[in-house]
Amino acid sequence: MKIPVAKNLFQAKQQTKAILLLLHLEDCPWCHFVIDEVFEPMIDLNKYTDKFIIRQIETNSDLVLQDFYGSKIDSIAFIKKHGVNFYPTVLLFDTHGQLLEKIIGVPSKDTYWTDLDKILEKHY
Repeated sequence: MKIPVAKNLFQAKQQTKAILLLLHLEDCPWCHFVIDEVFEPMIDLNKYTDKFIIRQIETNSDLVLQDFYGSKIDSIAFIKKHGVNFYPTVLLFDTHGQLLEKIIGVPSKDTYWTDLDKILEKHY
């Protein structure tokens, strides 16, 4: 997977770009759809990388990351803090680490990217 892991959201916040964060499970087919068909192509397009830092967290991992305020937090606590209990979930944070949008699941495989684009354009 070529989507960088969200190890340091504080550092990402300092780049003054919004943060698009994918939370997923390793064995989730819908998660792999979002990874393969949306997020991986997205990280190769300047249209997205000029505005967004794109990161991912595999939720069953034992990842410890630095949150938006420079504190260490494990991935499970981060996920609980943001009320995520269904996968895939995409979180859109502004440049200050404020949660703007939460996209849960894949309502439509055919329009997922288009629907995501509309949400991103609404904010940026």
